[in-house]
Amino acid sequence: MLRPTSHTTRRVINKATLLTTALCLVLADQHFYFRSRPEVETRRHYVVSEHADNGTQVADIMADARLHRLHSPEVLSQFHFRFLSPPPAGAPLSIDERSGIVRTAGDIDREAVKQCRVASPCLLPVDVAIGPAAYFRVIRVTVEIADVNDHAPYFHQSTAVLRIRESAPAGSSFTLPVALDADGPRYSVQRYELTSSTSKMALVTESRDSRLVPRLMLLSPLDRESQTEYQLRLTAYDGGLPSLSATLDIQVIVLDANDHSPVFESEQPPSERR
Repeated sequence: MLRPTSHTTRRVINKATLLTTALCLVLADQHFYFRSRPEVETRRHYVVSEHADNGTQVADIMADARLHRLHSPEVLSQFHFRFLSPPPAGAPLSIDERSGIVRTAGDIDREAVKQCRVASPCLLPVDVAIGPAAYFRVIRVTVEIADVNDHAPYFHQSTAVLRIRESAPAGSSFTLPVALDADGPRYSVQRYELTSSTSKMALVTESRDSRLVPRLMLLSPLDRESQTEYQLRLTAYDGGLPSLSATLDIQVIVLDANDHSPVFESEQPPSERR
């Protein structure tokens, strides 16, 4: 024989029912939330050489993301691929809407990509979105543009004039023009050489703001009375194999210093000269 349920027992049962219902709703909501969020892949890294032939394959998103293992051929036939944002200027890339293959779509010029002019390595995020909405996911893609030595060093001028006073002591140094190179750090200017017929001067270099700066150092004092000028040649080499180079002709002009006292041509008074 069943006993009538007390009011307290009914209240406990009702509260338990409400809690259970609320928990089910929360779990259902979380399930919907996670199911509705697009899947985001771990970032995938690809490398393409600067100036690669037009149409060079860079990536196969369909194969690399192993989509064939995750979906049936019927589902895969519905997929379409696109870049979330267009690649930057200087890095023309295209993606086949149906196959997901990424190729070069023009000349890849590392130095023309704004964010790569000073960055090394040159890394471009070109994330790929996969549709339709029922299977939407994002493949995170980074394309690295490998630099090539396609620029030679250069000086802003072909000749330079350096004026040095003959009173300058040994050990004094003077900044010389710096050679520039549009390539990345790997192929930038790596060394300088000085060609000269004098042993009074030598070349030294220092690193300043990630750039090699040449300086001319005096090994011994100059004497304008014995030689008024010197002809030097400065050569800059980049990091390529073989190296590309640029030359600068330098004229060193020795400035006079008041290092001699006046003297008479003869100690004999003018009246006694014959």
